[in-house]
Amino acid sequence: MSFFWEHAQSLLRKGSAILFLFLLSACNDSASDRSNQPFSLTTYAGKWVVLNYWAEWCAPCIKEIPELNLLQAEHEDDITVLAVNFDRVTGAELTALSEKMGIQFGLVDPDPAETLRLSRPASLPTTYIFDPTGKLAAKLVGPQTSAELLARIETVSAPSKAMPVAE
Repeated sequence: MSFFWEHAQSLLRKGSAILFLFLLSACNDSASDRSNQPFSLTTYAGKWVVLNYWAEWCAPCIKEIPELNLLQAEHEDDITVLAVNFDRVTGAELTALSEKMGIQFGLVDPDPAETLRLSRPASLPTTYIFDPTGKLAAKLVGPQTSAELLARIETVSAPSKAMPVAE
C-alpha cells in the first residue's frame, strides 16, 4: 500500500509542477510595461493610471506628448502615465521610436486592450483613465493637456453630489 501512496504523491508533485509551468508560460504573451514585467493595473494600485494611445503619424499625439510628460513629472506620486503605440510597434523598435518622440513616461508593449477588456480606439489620440482601484473612470478622445487631465481626474474622483428632490 505504501508503494502506491508514494507513487501517487510523486505523480501529484510532477503534475503540480507541470501545471505551474504551463500557467507561468501563459503569462508570456501578455502585455508588459517598459520594465518588461507583465502588464497589470494591480501594479499601479493606489495610483491613477492614464493610458494613452498614440502614433508617430498622429499630429495631435505629437502635440500631446509634452503635456503627458509634464503630468507624469509633476504628479508621479499619484498618477502613472503609460503609452500604447496604436500601430503595434514593439520591442527595441518601440523603445527607439518613443525616444525619438520624446516620450518620458512608461510604455506598454504589446497593446493591453484585450487584457483590459477595452476596444481599440477608433481615433487618436485616445486616453483611458483608471482610478486607483483599477476601474475605468474615463475615456477621452482627442489631445489633452496636463491641466485637462488633472481636472478630469478631480471630477471623476469627487463624490457625486445628489440632486435635491423637487417637492
